[in-house]
Amino acid sequence: MHKTGDVLRSSMRAIPWRGAIQKKLIYAGLLGGLLFSSTNCFAANYSCGTASANHCYGQTSWSELPQYFGAYVDLQEPSMNCPSNCGGFIDNEMWLIDANSQACKANSFGQCWVEAGYIAQAGEGTQFFWADSRPQNSSTFNLHIVGNADPVGTTDHFMIVKDGRVSPEVFQVFIYNTSESTLYHGTSVASNGNPMSANAIHIGQELAGTQGGSAGNAEYTRNIWAVQALGPEYVFWYQREKDEGSVRSDNPPFASWTINPSTPPPPEGGEFTTHCCG
Repeated sequence: MHKTGDVLRSSMRAIPWRGAIQKKLIYAGLLGGLLFSSTNCFAANYSCGTASANHCYGQTSWSELPQYFGAYVDLQEPSMNCPSNCGGFIDNEMWLIDANSQACKANSFGQCWVEAGYIAQAGEGTQFFWADSRPQNSSTFNLHIVGNADPVGTTDHFMIVKDGRVSPEVFQVFIYNTSESTLYHGTSVASNGNPMSANAIHIGQELAGTQGGSAGNAEYTRNIWAVQALGPEYVFWYQREKDEGSVRSDNPPFASWTINPSTPPPPEGGEFTTHCCG
């Protein structure tokens, strides 16, 4: 591979890291400024299961490749609320999913994933989280609430990447804003030493419950994926998404592309939006 900062001939780009977690980007930097939305969505009744099952989604997904080593998205924070009687939660997030590996198909969910985003649970404020479903049969699902979300209008950055510097490989999770006043890190590791091999990326909104949830327009930009595991150079080598993937809009949540990913950047990977619920 080329040294940090060089352009790979296959049009890949690099995000270099300094120390434990470095956010300065060599190419096509993070979106400048804050993104604001004047759209407020009003609460409504809906049928989206319980907190643990039969949820509704407004999302897009990609699964063209045999393996995605990681994923990254810039995600702007809207107003979000799930009152104490909402019966579940609402969130905006990114998922890295393995539905093919034998150990993942054998767990209680029939697949593995690592996810990161922000969530409003019943009667609680909006919080950052990451979670995983591991390729094992005990302690399969693990939810980590890491801190309060940033103010409405802030663009936060979410990264999940397989770490090839250790054996067995693990997945590193990073949640941060541009000023680094928000800065969280987690590690997804399987106790059986059998890491997942992701074959899909999803971005979008998940809704659980029956009433009262609401979320303004969220904007998902810089939709990119890692072309290799994290190595000793500590660089996220990536390519941008270039197609819309498979869009699911359960209405609610509502989801659509506002800038097609095939459009030359900026923004890299287009602009996807979600909102809920009225």
